Amino acid sequence: MALSSLGHVYTAIGDYPNALASHKQCVLLAKQSKDQLSEARELGNMGAVYIAMGDFENAVQCHEQHLGIAKALTNKREEARAYSNLGSAYHYHRNFDKAMSYHTHVLELAQELEEQPIEMRAYAGLGHAARCMQDLERAKQYHEQQLAIAEGLKDRAAEGRASSNLGIIHQMKGDYETALKLHKTHLSITQELSDYAAQGRAYGNMGNAYNALGAFDQAVRYHRQELQISMEVNDRASQASTHGNLAVAYQALGAHDRALQHYQNHLNIARELRDVQSEARALGNLGNFHCSRGEFPQAVPYYEQYLRLSPDLQDMESEGKVCHNLGYAHYCLGSYQDAVKYYEQDLALAKDLHDKLSQAKAYCNLGLAFKALGDFTKAEECQKYLLSLAQSLNNAQARFRALGNLGDIFVCKKDVTGAIQFYEQQLALAHQVKERRMEACAYAALGATYRLVQKYDKALGYHTQELEVYQELGDVPGECKAHGHLAAVYMALGKYAMAFKSYEEQLELGRRLKDPGVEAQVYGNMGITKMNVGVMEEAIGYLEQQLATLQQLSGNEAVLDRGRAYGNLGDCYEALGDFEEAIKYYDQYLSVAQSLNRMQDQEKAYRGLGNGHRSVTSLMPDHSSKLFIIPLSVSLFLLLSLSFLPPSPGLRLAEQLARREDEAKIRHRLGLSLWASGNLEEAQHQLYRASALFETIRHEAQHSTDYKLSLFDLQTSSYQALQRVLVSLGHHDEALAVAERGRTRAFADLLVERQTGQQDSDPYTPVTVEHILDTVNSQRALVLYFSMAAGYLYSWLLAPGAGILKFHEVYLGEGVTEGGPDLHEGGGGGVASGSSLEQHIASAREALGVESYYSR
Repeated sequence: MALSSLGHVYTAIGDYPNALASHKQCVLLAKQSKDQLSEARELGNMGAVYIAMGDFENAVQCHEQHLGIAKALTNKREEARAYSNLGSAYHYHRNFDKAMSYHTHVLELAQELEEQPIEMRAYAGLGHAARCMQDLERAKQYHEQQLAIAEGLKDRAAEGRASSNLGIIHQMKGDYETALKLHKTHLSITQELSDYAAQGRAYGNMGNAYNALGAFDQAVRYHRQELQISMEVNDRASQASTHGNLAVAYQALGAHDRALQHYQNHLNIARELRDVQSEARALGNLGNFHCSRGEFPQAVPYYEQYLRLSPDLQDMESEGKVCHNLGYAHYCLGSYQDAVKYYEQDLALAKDLHDKLSQAKAYCNLGLAFKALGDFTKAEECQKYLLSLAQSLNNAQARFRALGNLGDIFVCKKDVTGAIQFYEQQLALAHQVKERRMEACAYAALGATYRLVQKYDKALGYHTQELEVYQELGDVPGECKAHGHLAAVYMALGKYAMAFKSYEEQLELGRRLKDPGVEAQVYGNMGITKMNVGVMEEAIGYLEQQLATLQQLSGNEAVLDRGRAYGNLGDCYEALGDFEEAIKYYDQYLSVAQSLNRMQDQEKAYRGLGNGHRSVTSLMPDHSSKLFIIPLSVSLFLLLSLSFLPPSPGLRLAEQLARREDEAKIRHRLGLSLWASGNLEEAQHQLYRASALFETIRHEAQHSTDYKLSLFDLQTSSYQALQRVLVSLGHHDEALAVAERGRTRAFADLLVERQTGQQDSDPYTPVTVEHILDTVNSQRALVLYFSMAAGYLYSWLLAPGAGILKFHEVYLGEGVTEGGPDLHEGGGGGVASGSSLEQHIASAREALGVESYYSR
């Protein structure tokens, strides 16, 4: 007996190895003395310790041995105790059906024995299992019977426990007043019995009830009392869960630092106790905490650690939720392939559980991830599965969501007619089920789609209906969004005064909601509206208010919004001519875009920086470089003067985005810049690459002839610049090959293609020096080749079998500075008049010593 009592003491203080050792010795002693009843009871004690250690298999083995001995002894009381222990073990293992089965055996034996204490214990176990199965009505009935027996027995401690259990059920049912009344009864009983540890549990339950009521200050007060008691009685497990509860309340109060500290304390204690279940809850809560703040990179590791524990948890439902959360975090981070991976795991778990609703949610999320990846076929397939499941579940909300998602996919596929059909089905469904909020959402989707195709009258009509529905419902968040939608249509129409008025109304509602996210967004839009009407000073004021409001927010979205606000401020200062201030803001925009790896925003920032630096340079008195560059009309920008910024980021962006036209333009400009700085070797490399990219684009079948013609001037400019650089390097043979590649035959070919609709299907093969010499070798006379490149006339005298005999160059006249790349983008450089050109050609012939009839 003393050894068994020692085992119980060790269990109470959390020293499970010693507790287990004590009870094992008791089992051995009982076997030696052939005391089967003591052996059975000690096996039951060992099973309880194994459960505390998280060793389910050994726990069940001990309890089954206990049950076997009890049956052999025909001791129904001991048999009931073994069944009760087995029920608790399976409850721990979250196999609630099996737990219910064992507790039902306990109830039957108790009623057969007419043992009310055992019957009361059976009802408690059945109530716990029913609660975990979300069968709250049945759980309530079981706990009411538990309480009735406790009151009949005048067992005040049991009465307190039953009151506590019933309070939890009423809280879960949303009946918080009844829940609080029952928890106060429990507290009163524990105080009467001087049960200090039970008082702590009562305070904790009251804290949970106040938390559910939204009375977070009260929740904190009771949880702090619970924590104080659990520390005094050295109940580390209770301390862990209380830290978790306090964290939830502090998070709701916006005390995020305190919340994070309590979540971390929960995790640390759970790990100290090696309580895998508690550790998993703490990890999930930490992930959810960071997710709710938009801190997805911090959330991901906690969810991943949870999944590493999942084999020991045997809780597929919770595992599915964490897979969903991980998928969502990766989706928000733009890691759509990872999002697909975790959403597929969530779907597989939902299928294993035969949980149709969870399957529907997983298909919905999986479809959204495929849409983000641009895989519209799989996205559509997933949303159709969602629609089918929603119909089988008779779930109108899920059907509505599926139709909306399908509409969004069709918008992405540029099938606006198909999209509108889905949104109209949404609207019809909303009318059918008489759900006004769904109706407003359908109006919003239809309005946005008609705005997309520039049918602004219809867009205004639908968004007005959206606003009216939300106003009738008194739905302030919905009304706020509707004003924003109307403002967007007015902006598209160029009705900036009406747009600004809508934004003012949206801002007022945002303030009422105390939603800094909405306020920041509206300030930004108001700033853009003022920019559109050219009132830059007022625009700056609104954009600065946007930045100030964003300081209240955390997460990547808020950081990105700050970056874009910097970009807009840069645009304002650039328009005002304050280029140094503009550059400062574009720099900040670029830093944000790089930190978030946002390619589109990086390119906008580079473009702004390029414009700003070029404008600053144009105001300087030093004109020594004489580098003339017109502004880029494309989405990427590369600074042309190497003294400003290195060009590699812009080039790297173009390569990463696989935008060859942009890459070609950047390399062309980089070549000009390197030429201007005297770096001829690198200049030729960049111009060669630019010319090759332009040529590749010209020979691609998917591009229209008009598109190719639009690039012709740039291609010609690249070839002419490359000729100049090669001549400067003394590479006259390579310059000849480039001259032949750049001949106007390419332009003529494009014109013929546009007129006939036929395209040469032969793969492009660049002309080489060897090709030209082979052609010359087939002649029986000298060949004189001329090329004009950026203000220069180049001449090559070639002979069969001998190659290039002589090379001559002549500067054609005014307008071009010798030795510098004064090329307009898209221009061919200076061109001499007809008579002047003839004179230059004659001079070239004379210099080369050939007659005119040999010329080509």
